[in-house]
Amino acid sequence: MNSGKASSKIALCGILTALSVVAMIIAGFMGILTYAAPMIAGGVMIVPVREYGKGTALTMFAAVSLLGMILIPDKEMALFYLLLFGHYPIMQPSLNRIEKKIPRVILKTLVFNIGALLSVLLAKLIFAVPVFDSDKPVWLLAAAYLIAANICFALYDSALLGFYTMYDVRLVPLIKKLFR
Repeated sequence: MNSGKASSKIALCGILTALSVVAMIIAGFMGILTYAAPMIAGGVMIVPVREYGKGTALTMFAAVSLLGMILIPDKEMALFYLLLFGHYPIMQPSLNRIEKKIPRVILKTLVFNIGALLSVLLAKLIFAVPVFDSDKPVWLLAAAYLIAANICFALYDSALLGFYTMYDVRLVPLIKKLFR
């Protein structure tokens, strides 16, 4: 890769990394969007995946994750990015290549639920985030959380597929036209 392309790659990924982290910091200070901000920041990963490949995208994911754990005041949000929504846009194209629908859906759901379980456990054990502190039975709250989380994940998976398609069909030709 020539130095001009390498510089462009580093600059774009740096800007996207900063955008992802700042969006989550702002959402963390506002005390809202604990689930939506990591989803949006994860969606930004579409650009390096398509433009530079999974290796560069994984490097950017690591940078956002590390900066997020250090800078984002809402550690639960940082964990959601790290364990659920940051890496999934990198994995999704490979998972979508599984031809049979049932194994593909099972694998996607398994990846998500392992991340969800880890995020809840780490939030509780490491950061002392109050998880399921209520007078309701813990199993009932956990079941409700998993059902809601899996519905959100299904919507996220579908939205990412649409964003990948939109990026390939609309943005790439526009960018090529503008920068010819």
